[in-house]
Amino acid sequence: MKTQTKLQTSMGGEETMLDHKRVYFETFKAYLDKQPGIVKTLHKILKVFAAVNFALVAYFFVTGLYWTFVWITTGALDQLGVSWANYGLSMSFLVFPWGLDIMLLRAWPTELQPISYSKPVVFRTGPMQILAGFGITAAGGPGAANMIRLVSEALQKFL
Repeated sequence: MKTQTKLQTSMGGEETMLDHKRVYFETFKAYLDKQPGIVKTLHKILKVFAAVNFALVAYFFVTGLYWTFVWITTGALDQLGVSWANYGLSMSFLVFPWGLDIMLLRAWPTELQPISYSKPVVFRTGPMQILAGFGITAAGGPGAANMIRLVSEALQKFL
């Protein structure tokens, strides 16, 4: 009996999470539909930019793991610290388009941020969200300042 109760509770929890997600996306889509065309276009560009950033994070993570493996097997510390610093900078750069998107839309959270749907999502709009976006963008600043150098070095090693 207890297992059936737990199963029903967990199934009900999944259903409410889906409901929270559906309500959030309906609210966000209605808000986005009211925005001018340039804002919608820039939002789409930032979505692509964020997807590219995920690929950069994955690349720098694999590079860090590779140099960790080299260090374990050979004891060489040549690139170990640099590779993990590059990964940290790429993680910083990951949030950069999120902050730009928040400032652009004057809304939080936007669909770029990973959010939990375990409870209803409070969707906030207004000029105060610009400050939230600025804070998130500032967190991405160190990565943004170094990303061109990091990507060019990675391409030179790769090619």
